[in-house]
Amino acid sequence: MTAAAATLALLALLGSSGERFRGVARHADGRVAYVEEHEVRWDGGRPVSAETRYLDAAGRPIARLDSDYRPALFAPDYEFVDLRSGAREWVRRGADGLELGDGEARRLLAPPGDRPLVAGQGLDRFIRAHREALARGERLAVRLALPNRLSAYDFQVRGTPRAGGGLSVQVEPQNLILRLLAPAILAEYDAGGRLVRYRGVSNLAGADGSVQEVEIAYAHPDAASS
Repeated sequence: MTAAAATLALLALLGSSGERFRGVARHADGRVAYVEEHEVRWDGGRPVSAETRYLDAAGRPIARLDSDYRPALFAPDYEFVDLRSGAREWVRRGADGLELGDGEARRLLAPPGDRPLVAGQGLDRFIRAHREALARGERLAVRLALPNRLSAYDFQVRGTPRAGGGLSVQVEPQNLILRLLAPAILAEYDAGGRLVRYRGVSNLAGADGSVQEVEIAYAHPDAASS
């Protein structure tokens, strides 16, 4: 490696940082449904990409989610692959809008207009970015892109302050049919704005392909680096 290349590599290392955390998803009876291993790459104080690995209770890889925040922080490009079934869904941003894909099916969404468009793990980033407004009691409207439905739906996000500076957040669909199929998502954030608990429908299907509701507890061992 030349001196110039070594300098560039060092600058790149100094300009970026990583965020690693882990989540354990459980069924209502307490059994482990799966484990999430998250690795987020930051650059210049902003997340630029993320990799999430899903493992079953025995530690075997069962799914993977790769997100690219460079096109849009709240609606990143992403691809989710279920390694058990081969099922695949994705979101990609193009010049004409947002492309949603589910297997061989795909659909192009036009810009949503006056409501922020969020997708995948961008919902978490949206909540983090608007934490102060949510703590004040503001109710925020978003359009959430759902590739498995090839559409985007209106959701309302509202928060309640928790003791110690944390925040409880409820994300509820405004569509009546969707509300019956997918009740509100409940999430808890600590005083540093990090997700510590999630309760609701999982993006990962059960072993038999069924929709599963889980509660996920997150641990952030190296949170100081983010």
